[in-house]
Amino acid sequence: MANMGKIAVSSFFYCVRAPEGARYRPYDLVVVPREGLGRYPEYFTMSANGVMTIRKGIQAEFVPMAAWVRQHSLFDLISNIGFFRKYVTGRAFRRWHKGVRRKNFKRVRQVVQSRLFAARSTFAGALREIQAAVAELQNVHFAWANPNHMYSLQEYGELQVQTREQKAKPALDSIVDKIQKVLERLCREVQAQAVLYQDSIRNASELEDITGVELFQGGGGRPRPMVVIKQEKLERAANYARVMDELSQLGIFVRLVDYLFVEGVMACAVAGVEGLLALLTVHKQQTDKQAKALFQVFVSFEPKGVAFSPNEAAILNELNANALEGIISVAQGAPRLLFMRGYAHLFEGKPSGLNTLNILRNMPHLTALRAAINQTVIDDFSAAREAVRELDIGYRKIWDFGRTWDPDAYAAQPRSLSEIRRDLVLQRNWKGSLDRMKTNMAIGCLQLDAKPLRAELAPITAAALERIKLLLLNMARQATLALLDDVTARVQMLSAHPTQLDEFVNYMVLHTAQLDDRKLLSSQAGQVDDMYESLAAHEQKVPTADQVKHDDLTEALAAFQVQLTEGKEFIADHKEEELTTLNANVTALNEELQGIIASLHTDKFVDAKLDPDEVTADLEALLQHISGLGEAQALYNQYLTLFEAPTDDLSTLMLAEKVANSRYQLWRSVRDFLEQSHAWTEEPILDDDGAVLLNVEMVRQEVEDYAAKAYKAAKANKDDPVVARLKDIIDDFKELLPLVEELGNPALQARHWHEIFDIIKADIPPTETGEGLGPFSIRHLLQYDLLEQLDKLQVVGAAASKEAALEKALIKMQSDWEGLTLRVVEYKDTETYVVGGTDEVQSLLDDQVVKTQAMRASPFIKPLEAGVTSWERLLLAAQELLDNWLTCQATWQYLEPIFSSPDIIKQMPEEGEKFIQVDTTWRDVMEAAHSTPNVLALAKDPERLIRLEEANKLLEEIQKGLAAYLELKRLAFPRFFFLSNDEILEVLSETKDPTRVQPHLKKCFEGIDKLQFQPNTDITGMMSVEGELVPLKTRIKPSEANGSVEKWLVQVECGMIESLQEVCKQGIAAYANSPRAAWVLQWPGQVVLAVSAIYWTQDVAAAMIGQQAEGADVPNGSAGGKGMLAAVADKCTAQLMEVMGLVRGELSKLNRATLSALVVMDVHARDVVAQLAEEGIEGQPQHFSWLSQLRAYWEPVQGADNTSSTINVRMINAQVCTQVEKPCTLSK
Repeated sequence: MANMGKIAVSSFFYCVRAPEGARYRPYDLVVVPREGLGRYPEYFTMSANGVMTIRKGIQAEFVPMAAWVRQHSLFDLISNIGFFRKYVTGRAFRRWHKGVRRKNFKRVRQVVQSRLFAARSTFAGALREIQAAVAELQNVHFAWANPNHMYSLQEYGELQVQTREQKAKPALDSIVDKIQKVLERLCREVQAQAVLYQDSIRNASELEDITGVELFQGGGGRPRPMVVIKQEKLERAANYARVMDELSQLGIFVRLVDYLFVEGVMACAVAGVEGLLALLTVHKQQTDKQAKALFQVFVSFEPKGVAFSPNEAAILNELNANALEGIISVAQGAPRLLFMRGYAHLFEGKPSGLNTLNILRNMPHLTALRAAINQTVIDDFSAAREAVRELDIGYRKIWDFGRTWDPDAYAAQPRSLSEIRRDLVLQRNWKGSLDRMKTNMAIGCLQLDAKPLRAELAPITAAALERIKLLLLNMARQATLALLDDVTARVQMLSAHPTQLDEFVNYMVLHTAQLDDRKLLSSQAGQVDDMYESLAAHEQKVPTADQVKHDDLTEALAAFQVQLTEGKEFIADHKEEELTTLNANVTALNEELQGIIASLHTDKFVDAKLDPDEVTADLEALLQHISGLGEAQALYNQYLTLFEAPTDDLSTLMLAEKVANSRYQLWRSVRDFLEQSHAWTEEPILDDDGAVLLNVEMVRQEVEDYAAKAYKAAKANKDDPVVARLKDIIDDFKELLPLVEELGNPALQARHWHEIFDIIKADIPPTETGEGLGPFSIRHLLQYDLLEQLDKLQVVGAAASKEAALEKALIKMQSDWEGLTLRVVEYKDTETYVVGGTDEVQSLLDDQVVKTQAMRASPFIKPLEAGVTSWERLLLAAQELLDNWLTCQATWQYLEPIFSSPDIIKQMPEEGEKFIQVDTTWRDVMEAAHSTPNVLALAKDPERLIRLEEANKLLEEIQKGLAAYLELKRLAFPRFFFLSNDEILEVLSETKDPTRVQPHLKKCFEGIDKLQFQPNTDITGMMSVEGELVPLKTRIKPSEANGSVEKWLVQVECGMIESLQEVCKQGIAAYANSPRAAWVLQWPGQVVLAVSAIYWTQDVAAAMIGQQAEGADVPNGSAGGKGMLAAVADKCTAQLMEVMGLVRGELSKLNRATLSALVVMDVHARDVVAQLAEEGIEGQPQHFSWLSQLRAYWEPVQGADNTSSTINVRMINAQVCTQVEKPCTLSK
C-alpha cells in the first residue's frame, strides 16, 4: 500500500499445494506468481494475519495464522507416528491380499482342468499311447557311423545318405502310422459320443431347464423327487457341455500331438548332431595309439606347403552340406499330422503349425553344435598341419629336388669329384630316410596317410642316385683317357735330346716345366683312383675296357718318371758348351749396334740438302732393323737367365734406338711441314659453293707446334744443318701467315672477294656456269703484290666478320621461332579454346625486338638491312597481335559466364548483342589458332589483328554498359555495395533461383547466414551462422519481383527490421511472465541480450528514484535509495549465478554462445550497480555516474502509432535509435 508517497513491501503472497508424493502432505505449499494462478483450481493467499483458501465456485475460507500453524504442527506430529504414517497404504494392501489368493487359485485350477488333456479321461489314454510312440523316436538315428571304422570322405557321405533314406525315414513313417491310428480311434469315439448326445436333445431349451419338474413324465412310474430331477438335469447339461467341448478340443489335441511329434523329431535331429560331434571327438579320449580315426586323409606336397586330400574345406562341406543339412532335411520332411487331410475338418481354414526348418536353424543349441563340429575339424586340421611339419621339414627337400632336378643339365655342368661324392651321399641318405618315414598318424578325427607321398618320393632318389653314378663312371673314363694321353705326350717330348742352342734351351724349359707338373700329374692320377674307389663303394660295376685304361695310366706315369731322370743327366752334360756359343752371339749383336750409331752422325742423315722423303724412308727401315736386333737381344738375355749367367744391360741397344728416333723425328718434321705449307698456299682457297676451305685456327696451331719442335731440336743440336733447315722454312711461312689468316676468313663472301680483287687489281675469271669465282690459291694471288695491300685486306676482313656476326644473329633469332607455337587449350565447357601460357613467347618477342633494333643501328647492317627491317616489322606485328589477343581473351573470359545467362541478356539486350558478335569473332580466331598455332604464321595475317582490335573496342563498350547496369542495381539495393561485381552478377544471373543468393547474404547482412526458403521459394525466416532461426513476420515472395533480385532483397531488409522489432516486443512481454532461467533459453540471442539490457536499465532507473525493482528484496534496516540499489545489485548477482548454473549444465552450442555473452553483460551490470550503490547517488537520477552508463530503453517510435516501438540507446546526452538488425550472437 501507498504510504506517504513511498511504495511499501508486499504483505501477502500467493501459494498452491506442493506436487503430491508418496505421502499425503496437505500443508506443503509453494509460492507462485499471481499471473499464473489461472491454471490452478485451488490456491491460497498467505499474509501475516492468516491463510485464505480460494476454490472456484466455493466460498473462500479464512484460517488465522496461529490456527493454521497449530494445525500444521499437529498434522506433522501425528503423521510421523508409524501407525498413522502407514495406515492408508497398509489398509488397502490387507484388503487386497485377503481375497486375492483363494480367488486366483480357483481360477487357475479351473483353467488347468479345462485345458489339460492328461486330466481328462477321454484324452488321457490316447495321449499316453501317443507319448509312447513318440518315445520310440529316441531309437531313430538321422546320422550314423561306426566309431571303430575309418572312412574315406565318399564312403562316409554315402553311409549318411543310406542311413537317412533306408533307416530314418521308414522309422518316422512307422511311428506316424501308429500315432495316426490312435488319433483316428479317438476322433471316432469323441464324434460318436457327440452325435449320441446331440440326438438325445430335442431342442436347446432342455439344456436351459434346471428346475425340479419333469416336462415329459413316463407312464406308471412313481414321481421322483424334484431334487433328484434337478441334479440329473444339471449332470446332463454338464455332460453335454463336456462332450461338445471335447469335440471342439479335437483340433487342439491334434495340434498338441503334432507338436509332440515335431519336438521328438527335433530332439532326434539334435541328438544326431550331438552324436556326430561325439563321433568326431571320441578319438581324442582314446589312449590306444593304434586306434583309427574317422576320416582317411592323404598327405602330399605342394609348392606352397603340405596338402591334404580331402582337405579341410571338403570335409567341412561334407559335414555341413550332407550330414548336418541331411539331418535337418529329414526332420523337415517328417510327416506332419497337423496337415493331413483326415484332420482338416477339425480346423477353421488352413491350419498353421511349427516350422521345423526355422526352429532348427534358429536353435542356439544346434547352432552351437554346428560351430563346435566345424571348430573340431578346423582344430584337427590345425593339429594335423603341426604334425606333418616334421614331414615337411624332413622330406620337402626331396620333393623340391624332384621338381627342379634336370639330369641332362646336371650332367652338362662341370662338377668336381667332391661335389659328385657329396651328391651320392645325399641321395643315399635320402633313400634311407624314406625307408624310415612314418606313414600313419591319427590326429583327432583325421587319419593321416603318407604312403602315397613316400611312393612318390622314392623313385626320385633312386633315379638320381643311378644317374649320378653313371655320370661319375663317365667322368672317371674321360679323366683316365685325358691323363693317359697327356702323360704319353710328355714322355715322347722328354725322350728327344737336341744339340742346337735354341732347341737345347727349349728342352731345358720343357724339362723344368715337367718337373713342376709332376705333383699335378700325381694329383690328377689320385683323383682318377678316387673316382673308381667311389664307384666301388656305391656298388657300381666298371666295364673291363675302363679298367684296362686305368692300368695303362699307371704304367705311363712310371715311364714319365724315368724320362725325367734321363733328361736331367743330358742337360748337365751339354750346358757349358751351349753357354759359350750364347756369349759369342751377344758380343756380335752389340758390335753391329755400335756401327749403326756411328752411321747416324755422318753421311746422308746430316745432309740438309737431301730430299726429306728419301731420308725419312731410310730411317724408317733402319728403325725396323734395330727393333729386330732388340728382339734378338731380349731372347739372348732369356737364355742367359736359364743358364744362370749374367745378362746384357741393353745400353747399346737403347742408345741406338734413341739416336735413330731423334734423327727420324727431325727429318719427319721437315717433310711434314713442307707438305702442309704447300697445301695451304697452292690449293684453291674456295670450294665450289664459294665457302673458304682454309681453317685458319688449325693453320696457326700447326705452325706454332712445328716452331716448338724446331726450338727443342735447336737446343739439343745447335750446329745440326737439318735443324737449321726446319727453322728456315717455318720462318719463311710465318711471313705469309697474316695474309693466310685474312684470306682464310670464313666470313668473306663473293662481294668481299670482288672488293679484294679490285684492291690488288687481279682478274679472276668466273666459273664455267658463271655463278661463282674460278679456282685461285694464295700462291696465285701473291703475284699481285698482295702483301703490300695487307692493311686494306684487313679492313675488308673486319667488315666481313661484323656482317657475318649480324647475319648469324639474325639467323639465330629466326631459328628460335621454329617449332614455337601458342599453347591453345580447351576452355571449360564452352566448346572453344583459349591461349595458355604466353610467357615464353612474350619474353622472346621482347628480347628479339630489342636485338633487332640494335642490329639496325650497326654501321655494318647495310647488306642485311632489308631482311632485318622485314624481320622487325614481323616481330612488332606479332607483339601487337599478342597484346590485343590477351586483352581480348581476359575480357572475354570475364564476360562469357555473365552473358551465358539468359537473365543477364534479357536485362542487357544491347550489350548481349555486342557480346555475341565478340564471341563469334573469338571462336573463329581460336579455331584458326588451334589448327595453325605457329606464332609467326599467325602474325603474318593482318586481318586477324584487325578483328581482335574491333573485338576489344566492343568489349570496352560492353564493360562500360555493365558497370552502369551494376551501379543502377547498387542504387536500388545499397547493400550490393558490399559485394564485388562478380558476386552481384552471380546473383543477378540466376533470378529464377532465389536460393543462389544464399552464399552472399553474410556480406550483405552481418548476422544473416541463410534465409529459410519454402518449396515454393517463399521466404519465411532468417538464420544466423550458429543456426539460430528467427521467423519473418511477413512472408516474402521473390516470385512476385519478376526477376528483380534487388526488389525482394529490399523486402528482406524491411522484413528483418520488422520481425526483429516484433520478436523484441514479444521477448519483453515474456520476460515479465517467465522465470529468467527458462526465458534465456527460449528466445534468440539478440533478444536475450537486448531485453536483459532494457530490464536492467528499467530496474536501476526505478531504484534511482526510490522505487523497488520487481523481484528485488530490500535489505532489512535499509532506507531510501541506497537500499534499493543494493537490492538491484543482489538481484543482478542472483541472476548471474542462475545463468552460471545453466552454463555448467548440458546446453546446445547456440544456447551456450548466448549465455556466454549474457554472463559478460550480467557481470558488467552487477559491477555497475554495485559501484552506483557505493557512491550513494540514490535519489539523483541525473547523476553523471548513472548518465555515463550505456542504457537501453524500449520506447514508442516518434511520429508512429502507439503499437510501434523500438530500442533507444542513451549515454550522457547522446541518444541513438538502433537499427534492429540480425547480428551474430558471438560478435555482438
